[in-house]
Amino acid sequence: MNDDLVQRHRGFGTHGHSNMEIVTYIVSGQLTHKDSMGTEESLGRGSIQFMTAGKGVRHSEFNHGDIPLRFIQTWIVPAQHGLTPKYGSYVGGSPETRKNQFQHLVSNVMDTSSSTPVEINQDVDMYATELELGSKAVLHIGEGRQAYLLCIEGEISVNNEKQLAKHDACEITTADGAGGELEIIGTAVEHTESGDVAHALVFVMKAVPGSGRSDF
Repeated sequence: MNDDLVQRHRGFGTHGHSNMEIVTYIVSGQLTHKDSMGTEESLGRGSIQFMTAGKGVRHSEFNHGDIPLRFIQTWIVPAQHGLTPKYGSYVGGSPETRKNQFQHLVSNVMDTSSSTPVEINQDVDMYATELELGSKAVLHIGEGRQAYLLCIEGEISVNNEKQLAKHDACEITTADGAGGELEIIGTAVEHTESGDVAHALVFVMKAVPGSGRSDF
């Protein structure tokens, strides 16, 4: 997961990827994507650009605007290699879709139990929320699942135990993979394109005993 800040009229020139699911969530500004499949598109806050790099694809990412561009780009190893390259996008709608609640944005293409704007070739779900000061959002983490939470803007509390500031993240696991409720509260907000909010992303995946950071 990269938290990228691209200054105005700057960007990443054409480069290649393969055998990776790449999910790019735009936080602020406008991201322009152009690739070897003939796709060119610009998207703003709350939108997602996603790409199955598969057998190989080349692309560039630029900020052609007059304000800084910030995006969270997550690389996920696909369930199988050698997939046909594919590009897709979700145009972020009204902030109301994620205000004080989790918006389910990404899911496994093989999971017929859910329907999301973005579907990738791996057992991963992604949710976003924007919280007003003092408001909360609750997400159920299913049995046999674990999560990774990133605070993008503002500050949040996590299950009344952890306090995360901007750029902070935490791993979420439960004893014996039993699952449970993830509750976050906006404890400090900052001015954004969506108003004064705290902003967070959550990735949910299969629980693997012993996984995660062990160096601190």
